[in-house]
Amino acid sequence: MSKQQADQTRSLLRIEQVMERIQRGRSWIWAAVRRGDFPAPRRLSPRCTRWDSALVDQWIAKQLSEAL
Repeated sequence: MSKQQADQTRSLLRIEQVMERIQRGRSWIWAAVRRGDFPAPRRLSPRCTRWDSALVDQWIAKQLSEAL
């Protein structure tokens, strides 16, 4: 996949989408964010928080490389 294609598929993820993508629960994600072990979300408004899909994908790739 080229960089241009990757940029086109980049999106903002809801907490439920992040939970499904990394197979972890809501409380684990927030605790990992507080510890600095997981990418922090962006606050788009007082009631809207989203994660950058590229940062989540980078975290997943890092976890896979460390597991091997």
